[in-house]
Amino acid sequence: MDDKIYTNEVIENNPFPNQEVLTTAQTPSAEKDTFSNTVIKPPQFPTKRIAQELIGSSLNTRSRKILAEFEFTQSGALQIGKYTEGVTGDIRISPNGIVGRDSSGLTTFAIDATTGDVVFKGSVQAGSVITGVLYVGNNSIVIDGDTRRMVFYDENDVPVILIGNA
Repeated sequence: MDDKIYTNEVIENNPFPNQEVLTTAQTPSAEKDTFSNTVIKPPQFPTKRIAQELIGSSLNTRSRKILAEFEFTQSGALQIGKYTEGVTGDIRISPNGIVGRDSSGLTTFAIDATTGDVVFKGSVQAGSVITGVLYVGNNSIVIDGDTRRMVFYDENDVPVILIGNA
């Protein structure tokens, strides 16, 4: 029967990425046959960065309020929400204006930035409105604040009722 000879298995050190290989090889100390481990320097981990100014000083996420002034930068356009037919609508803001649409894809409001025209699908409510001339319906009623009169027209555009100055 043959005697088996066993030897120690050598396991190599694997360094961290971008780090030199550290060795734990034993070296003799002084004159005696005493061996000691070499000193391994500890690995240098990146230092922790701590934010000095938090977004919490400008935004209160609990009350959902803006606490400080923000500066906007120029951008092409902004879309709020994602339109999914039958589920959700969206709002689009661009240099040409603002458009909102519902889940059916219908425009619920639009502001044309070049002409100033405004369109609303639903009701418009206000505490007060300041305007020069107000045209109601298909221009069949005209309310004119400058001349202080209201004129009601028939289907042939002939004035039938005049209230105020003649």
